[in-house]
Amino acid sequence: MRYTLFLTLPLILSACANVNMVPHDVAEVDFDAPEGKTGWSQYQHVETFRGYTEEQVYEAAKVALGSAGFSLRMADKTKGTVIGEHGMTAHDWNVIAGIYFKHEDNGTKVKVIAEGSKDIGLSGDVTSDGWTGKILRAMRQYLNETHQTILKVNKKDIEKT
Repeated sequence: MRYTLFLTLPLILSACANVNMVPHDVAEVDFDAPEGKTGWSQYQHVETFRGYTEEQVYEAAKVALGSAGFSLRMADKTKGTVIGEHGMTAHDWNVIAGIYFKHEDNGTKVKVIAEGSKDIGLSGDVTSDGWTGKILRAMRQYLNETHQTILKVNKKDIEKT
């Protein structure tokens, strides 16, 4: 029994997701790559946040990870990267999420990559749990609540002529 445990322990540990499974710099990220499920337990999603600065998106990324149940593991505004780790779920040993952002002419482009453990369960790979969507939704909510601009409407512009 001990021998079996000794042989399977390295396999189990290598299946866990770790911070090194996701890029550590926005320069390493392909924003034009396919989205959705892109690997055994990897999911990617891209969205553009119009009207928000990189600083605002960086703050929103950190808050969004916390809102989705992730612990902050690395955040570097100069590298356009925020990385978090979610502990054990019903289907995974752990999940790593990387949020990458860069400025574009019409706003700040964001890519979220979620990487789960490489375990083989009875239900197959069910890592997603919508992690990328949950993180992006939390970012939108934070940005809307804290940085939404107040529009001033000139009533003459909307009067019928």
